[in-house]
Amino acid sequence: MSGGVSNVTVENVIVWNSRRAVRIKTAPGRGGYVQQITYRNLTFDNVRVGIVMKTDYNEHPDEGYDPKAVPLIKDISFTSIHGQGVRVPVRIHGSEEIPIKNVTFQDMSVGLTYKKKHIFQCAFVEGRVIGTIFPAPCENLDRYDEQGQLVRRSASQNTTDIDYDF
Repeated sequence: MSGGVSNVTVENVIVWNSRRAVRIKTAPGRGGYVQQITYRNLTFDNVRVGIVMKTDYNEHPDEGYDPKAVPLIKDISFTSIHGQGVRVPVRIHGSEEIPIKNVTFQDMSVGLTYKKKHIFQCAFVEGRVIGTIFPAPCENLDRYDEQGQLVRRSASQNTTDIDYDF
């Protein structure tokens, strides 16, 4: 992506026997934006990583790109995400240069195949969790109750717990 993507809704999708279910990838030098993206009613079955957002993909069409052109990634929501047999449900890998902003998770329950500590992984992301989700979200996200009242604000959006070993 080197232009822009906005105002997209992806809904009522089943992903099975896949390495990735949802992926947004970009890097410095790509520029543009990914914003106002809504994912709703997704089911994952036997998926290695459910949701991936990565800002250091480092793939460019040629050497003529501008490394100072950084993309904007914001306003991405995930509602009614369910599944089974998922190793890592969420891996959001923003960076200091390209933070990921205003990500929302609501009504999520994903059965796991891997019992490591950091299975909901985040770095340089800000956003919120509304209500209870499973597995437990990363510490980078604010917590709201079902009525939308703030329960706990995140201490830092820059904490990282990305683990590519699994």
